[in-house]
Amino acid sequence: MRAMGDQGIIALRALLDMQQEDILRRAVPTVFERRNTLLRLKQMLIDHEAEFIKALVSDMRRPAFEAFSFEIALLLNEIEHVCGSLRKWTKPQRSYQFKFGYIEAIRAKRSPYGSVLIISPWNYPLQLALMPAISALAAGNRCVIKPSEHAAATSELLQKVVSQTFPPEVLSVVTGDRQIAKLLTTLPFDLIFFTGSGETGKAVSQQAAMQLIPVILELGGKNACILDETGFSPETIREIVWGKFLNAGQTCIAPDTLFVHEAIYKRTLLEIGAALVEFYGEFPKDSKDYASISHYRHFQKLLHFMEQGKVRQGGAYDADELFISPTVITDIQPGSSILREEIFGPILPVIPYSNLEALLDQKMIQRDALVAYIFSKNEQHISLIQKYMRSTTVSINQVIHHGANPRIAFGGVGRSGHGSYHGKAGFLAFGYEKTEYNAYRYLHVSDKFPPYTDQDMAIVRKFRKWLL
Repeated sequence: MRAMGDQGIIALRALLDMQQEDILRRAVPTVFERRNTLLRLKQMLIDHEAEFIKALVSDMRRPAFEAFSFEIALLLNEIEHVCGSLRKWTKPQRSYQFKFGYIEAIRAKRSPYGSVLIISPWNYPLQLALMPAISALAAGNRCVIKPSEHAAATSELLQKVVSQTFPPEVLSVVTGDRQIAKLLTTLPFDLIFFTGSGETGKAVSQQAAMQLIPVILELGGKNACILDETGFSPETIREIVWGKFLNAGQTCIAPDTLFVHEAIYKRTLLEIGAALVEFYGEFPKDSKDYASISHYRHFQKLLHFMEQGKVRQGGAYDADELFISPTVITDIQPGSSILREEIFGPILPVIPYSNLEALLDQKMIQRDALVAYIFSKNEQHISLIQKYMRSTTVSINQVIHHGANPRIAFGGVGRSGHGSYHGKAGFLAFGYEKTEYNAYRYLHVSDKFPPYTDQDMAIVRKFRKWLL
């Protein structure tokens, strides 16, 4: 549905009311019903694959290979993994405790929050809209998705096919600008899942806090990539370059800044240049394998970043086509904002260092980034990074791939967000533990009632494990 003006506000509230009334009217969906819902979602992706790829190409000039691999294929893999594990995850956990006078029987299971609002970004507009929805539906929730207005073609198509596939009380897509997203956060959803910038994440959290709505935040961060003197090889450089410039650098887990040991600094720069030519040719603007920038405001921010160092390679841009070539910069000016802020674009600062411990002492690396990368054969260096970083993931000798594995919890800590999803982590995140407690009494104990005596206190002190 499209929500605009006063009628749109009424429609949004009516949609939420419809979902929450349906929750009260019907029982929590069974495992069979949840699997069927997810399999319908899977079939929707399969049936409309070509349309989604066309929309993604239209929005960001995404290469069809990337559109399928990192949007559709990841979602299909996630659905299959979740469907195969759902019965095991939903199985109640039972325990019994023998107490003096009674037996405790405890049955704990996951229960859905209810109606979930998902606010998704523009960089992976299909995957990041539906991936949390998979977790939410697996946990038994209803969902409203607000995709980004900066990926209009994909958002409109998603709204169309979801409305054709699901009743609105189960899954609905609301399109519109950021004011619609802001309005949605004022409604009494049972959980809000937000993916985007730290500043917007703070605003969403503040709004949700006013209504005591739990929030899961998937934010960004300056993902450091460290290449020490033992980790260098042409193959390593190709991995880093691929991970950085995938989707024109607009990936939340992309290597943000490359820190290179000074002994291999010059060779690294040469290999990066060679890899860029190999991947995108001498004129990346003509490459069908390279994406564009999502919108003009972000384009302008990236141009500002580019001015803060020496352009070693690339640097070309075209405002009309929102194109910025794969760019490598060196000799960053001290105090530059590019050293503090997430780049989220096709600009790779390469910074030499002489000693890893000294580099960490300089506090140039964000400890709570979404992920930390290190390419090394030195176990001491790897251990040092693992101890230093607060990130939920430290990836060794590989980039990006951990984010595609449904068995790895995906989420941040501190400035990179809080809460995780994907696979079982998502199933747990979109529900809470609900406990059924039964006491089977075989003996009436009256000493727990007042008035209390010194003898009662002595008995509790001695037998507290069996009495309480």
